[in-house]
Amino acid sequence: MVKKAVASILVFVLCLALTTCGGSNSGSGGASDSANASNSSNASEPTDSSVPEKHDPVSLEFWTLSLQPTFTDYVNGVIKDFESQYDWITVKWTDLPYDAMQQKLVAQIAGSKAPDVVNVWTTLLLGMAGKGALVDLKQEATPEQLSIYQESLSKSNEVGGSLYGFPWYVTPPITTYNTELLTKAGFDHPPVDYNEMLEMAKTVKDKTGAYLYFPNEMCQVLYSNGIQILNEDKTSAAFNTPEAVELLTRLQQGVKEGWMPRTDWNNWDNMIKLYAQDKLVQISLGAQTVTRIQNEAPDSVSKTNVAAPLLGTAGIAQGALQSLAIPKASKHHEEAILFANFLSNDENQLAFDKLAAIMPTTKAAAEDSFFTSDTESLEGQARAEAAKATAVSFDLGLGVEKESEVVSTVNGMFESIMQANKDPKTVLNETEAKVNELLK
Repeated sequence: MVKKAVASILVFVLCLALTTCGGSNSGSGGASDSANASNSSNASEPTDSSVPEKHDPVSLEFWTLSLQPTFTDYVNGVIKDFESQYDWITVKWTDLPYDAMQQKLVAQIAGSKAPDVVNVWTTLLLGMAGKGALVDLKQEATPEQLSIYQESLSKSNEVGGSLYGFPWYVTPPITTYNTELLTKAGFDHPPVDYNEMLEMAKTVKDKTGAYLYFPNEMCQVLYSNGIQILNEDKTSAAFNTPEAVELLTRLQQGVKEGWMPRTDWNNWDNMIKLYAQDKLVQISLGAQTVTRIQNEAPDSVSKTNVAAPLLGTAGIAQGALQSLAIPKASKHHEEAILFANFLSNDENQLAFDKLAAIMPTTKAAAEDSFFTSDTESLEGQARAEAAKATAVSFDLGLGVEKESEVVSTVNGMFESIMQANKDPKTVLNETEAKVNELLK
């Protein structure tokens, strides 16, 4: 499952990086040079507990997603630092486009020629984990190696209590909102969670004519509000609950009464368009929304502010996560874990974040003063909010073979309930039966 708005944000992040890191296809230039210097001076020293006992020469295969040429200097700098500290290990880096990664990874694993460390998105990671193809890091990594990451992001890589990837970088959501419309509606702050959003939305529409908020896809709406999509062992649907009926009934009521949008949920482009026309009060997606408003709706900038993301009742919000996994087919689990943990440690993540509009997945890096060094500009405020939001971000993946079909089926409830006005309980019953059939 590659969620439409989330995928759009990731593409925008990479495009933005091309501009901020030199604006050409020749690489990242001076910004990367400064990152390399940061890596050299700040990279963590090896500790006795993390150094493998055997020092026989080891060569690691490392695959990433669409990082060349923009981040070539940065990644090569980290590899050089790692090899200088662990001089019996060499790392061979291969960068692949998104559309080639899954097919090549599956083929290599089937042929027992998998890379040792691979950069994957959450859906692919959990899908491979479900096939028994990835190392359980709770079994093979040290507690020290696992302890540095944000808990909510680590949980995105868990199945059945096992952990299958180190979180590497994330684009967490924040709230970007129109201060004038909110004041006109009689409020002094945007809603902090779904309950408050549903309480405010009708008043906002009545007093301003604008929608307050566009929800995400149905799977994300349910999960962020504490409603599991599947049961713990992934054998049946778990979303047909009284809580789901109540939530979907409230949202449907909003559509019927006109204060909740009937179409285009989770459509980032449409949100930007309506925001520019003063027809939408807030957007709760990545901090890159601020950049898009500056570029596409410049007249709205002066009345735009940012805040913490809109949370579901479970206290979490959808973000796009990239992680580092270790295929079981690797012959060098210990060294691969060592490299993946080094690449995603506090210092190396911080250097990466300074090159692109991404956020760290480690606790210490997210608290670095870099993210609060600019509190005057809107971009700086957005960056600070995004850094804080990493602690409440999740990336939903189901880890089942027919994941795309399951997700499409659950998301299809949007059309049935919100557009065709069918009874939410009836639709939940029908969708539950369809998902259970897919999982057989």
